[in-house]
Amino acid sequence: MWVFRSILILIIIAVIIGFALYNSGPGQTVDVNLIWTERIDVPVITVVFWSFILGALVSWLLFISVYLKQSNQIREANKAVKGLVAEVTALRNRPIEETRDLLKNKGE
Repeated sequence: MWVFRSILILIIIAVIIGFALYNSGPGQTVDVNLIWTERIDVPVITVVFWSFILGALVSWLLFISVYLKQSNQIREANKAVKGLVAEVTALRNRPIEETRDLLKNKGE
């Protein structure tokens, strides 16, 4: 699975680089109007690059939050499994005399 993921990441990076290089040139500029600032005549390759970096950062932060949540769930599930295994082990290791007494009382 990691091979497929690595190939997919490489393809995405290649497409982004190809797109940026295709759109780069001295006459390829745009005006960027953000809420707090306005930039005039910004090269398209710069806008694409920073958009990619920001998208990667947001994706990484979302991944970290999901990873932490899942690792917490796994830790709790492992605790529950250990408790249930201990309970089953205790039930299996009950003394045989106790079982014999139960069978003897049942026969009378």
